[in-house]
Amino acid sequence: MSETTTPKKTTRKPDPMTRVLTDVRAAVKNLGEYPAKPGTDDRRRQHDGRAAAWGKEYGRQGTFEALLLSYAFESLAAYEHEQREALVQLAAIALAQVEKLDAA
Repeated sequence: MSETTTPKKTTRKPDPMTRVLTDVRAAVKNLGEYPAKPGTDDRRRQHDGRAAAWGKEYGRQGTFEALLLSYAFESLAAYEHEQREALVQLAAIALAQVEKLDAA
């Protein structure tokens, strides 16, 4: 008498961060090409001022908008060798917000 076993169905939900990263990878594929020119010193100063202003606003209000804009301008104000870290911080903020929205 031979018994066949059927594979068990998983009831485990996928990790939320894995889901988010899968969605981000799909969105990256749709970005297309865009120029990434280094900023001028004058432009960096302007962005740095905006980053500082939004950072102060975040300190006062603690809003997602202020935090996101602060790091967005910080990434634009950064020199090329610093930009990766600033962009990673920006991505972390955005991904954390997506995770919160998915949990709601």
